[in-house]
Amino acid sequence: MASVEDQYQKAWQLSQDETSDSTTEPYKSKYAAREIFEELKSRLSKQLDEDDVEDEESAFVEEGVDGVGLVRARMAAVVYHLGVIAVETEELSTGEEHLNKALVIIGDDGGITSGISSLDVSDAEVASVALSGDTESLLSVSSDASSISPTAIAPPTIALAISSHNQLGILWSNRGIYAKAKCHLDRANAFYAEYIKRCSKAPRTIQSLFTATGDKNGGGPDDTAGWAALEKLHTLTFYYLAQVYGHLGAAERSAWYCHSTLQRQLASKDYEPLEWAINAATLAQFYQGKEKFRVARHLLASSSKVLAGVEVEVDMSQLDADDTTNKREKFEQCRADVARYWGRYCLALLQVSCDRINDTHQELQQQQEQQDQEEDLDKQLEFVQLEVSDLESEVAASTVKEFEEARGVFLCGLRWMTVGRQYYTLEDHASDHVTLTQEMSQLYKALAFFEPAEDRRCKMHKRRVDLLTVLIKELNPQYYLHVCRQINYELGETYSAMLDDKLAQVASGGQPTPPQARKINTLATSSIQHFLHYLDSLKDNVTGEQPAVYPEDSIRPALVAWFHLGRLWSKLVANDHHTKLQNLAQSLQNYKRLVDYCDQHPECQDVMAQEVAVCREMVQLLPLKMEQVRALTRC
Repeated sequence: MASVEDQYQKAWQLSQDETSDSTTEPYKSKYAAREIFEELKSRLSKQLDEDDVEDEESAFVEEGVDGVGLVRARMAAVVYHLGVIAVETEELSTGEEHLNKALVIIGDDGGITSGISSLDVSDAEVASVALSGDTESLLSVSSDASSISPTAIAPPTIALAISSHNQLGILWSNRGIYAKAKCHLDRANAFYAEYIKRCSKAPRTIQSLFTATGDKNGGGPDDTAGWAALEKLHTLTFYYLAQVYGHLGAAERSAWYCHSTLQRQLASKDYEPLEWAINAATLAQFYQGKEKFRVARHLLASSSKVLAGVEVEVDMSQLDADDTTNKREKFEQCRADVARYWGRYCLALLQVSCDRINDTHQELQQQQEQQDQEEDLDKQLEFVQLEVSDLESEVAASTVKEFEEARGVFLCGLRWMTVGRQYYTLEDHASDHVTLTQEMSQLYKALAFFEPAEDRRCKMHKRRVDLLTVLIKELNPQYYLHVCRQINYELGETYSAMLDDKLAQVASGGQPTPPQARKINTLATSSIQHFLHYLDSLKDNVTGEQPAVYPEDSIRPALVAWFHLGRLWSKLVANDHHTKLQNLAQSLQNYKRLVDYCDQHPECQDVMAQEVAVCREMVQLLPLKMEQVRALTRC
């Protein structure tokens, strides 16, 4: 008969091997492992019943600690594995029962008595709580209120204790009971802290409990494998806590745990570089959304630094052709994604700068004081293992005020977005390509805000038109209706902005010359056409008319489009009074349409307060102006 050690190794390897599984038998290897673990459980149970078991395991009991003994620790490990297999094969209640039992065996009764258990609550109640989010109604005592047993944090059992609570955290998270998941993960966190505080001896890994009898002490304080395994388990606890806090709506706390996870992975050098780079770049989006640009820039620079090391490895790869191609493809996609995040960082920095440009002096002073305080916090969030000052120096981390400063941020953003578009082509990645192009357009728009000269500002808007026009010609509205709406709307706004710049140039020189008049009319007509294309896309497919009630997400855009149309028709330069009357009539019609809609739907008054006020005034003034034009016609 095979030894306990050999039997365990066979079962453990089967539980990790999925190569023999198929679509018809997806859990074949895990079920095979479960059978062996069940046999091993029975075998260990008999050993526990023998009278001489204490003598056998006396050498395993930690000096000065009321340890649980080798056979009992092995039993807990086997039960733990049965729990993990049950969770992985979607038998959650069985998995929970096994994991809780493993904790009881090692003396952590307090870890399962706090909060709720599906053993005490029906599945229907658990599902109801998950849907409602009212987890507090089923929670009793917080997990950290329970005392920590010395036997649970002894070197032979600390890995088991943390692993069991981590798995229970995953289990309850999958059920949607995130507060309960947090209880288990907090306890795993507390176990780690207590072990570091109380014990200097290297912990045992779960697998080392089943090594040969002569090696059962698992080495001394210099046993780095045990410490490395413990640190990895603690990193996993942080990783799961980041996700749970995200589900609980604690975004700041979630971000902190995400950052700590990345920091710990770097320190241990135990991470997959492409995954790490993407996670760091994704976390940067959160901090830039909070306007913490220094932290966001550091995360992006760190991401690029790690990617640079991967690129060298890919170039020097001696793998066969298929493996090299696959690795290169993953790298190229990762590099494109990080480039996109860099581009979004630059865009967000410029947009926030635009918003702040008109702030009062007092507000700016308060922002500066807040920024100085945040710099101290930012330093705590640096990855000391990486030297990224060269990458950080390429782009600003604070809001800009002058055109040249804005231009530097713009050029960096444009360069990164161009890198992203080289991978995300329109032919192969249409949606991503469209998004990137729209973001490039917004980048030009943000730069134009800082440009004082109308003619140069107009050229920047023209570049936006060129980018977006290519898209609208290539996209089929049948499949990309929402995107085509967005692009037509933005093109309408862009031509309108160009019209404003052209009118400002004309105003300084009196009446427009014929070439200027033609340019004004071209810009106004182009803007009108694109706003009409947008509104046409909202029409009812059956009646071909505008909807009586616009969808909630389209109310303001649609009404603003009517507002623009009223204004644009009035800006057209007419050569005769008859044409001018027609233009004014069109302007009046569009203004009235907006007023009528808001009168019929009073809830829109707040959403369109400024525009409605202007429209009501124009509805009064335009008929008078039209009468004046008619009078001139009669004369």
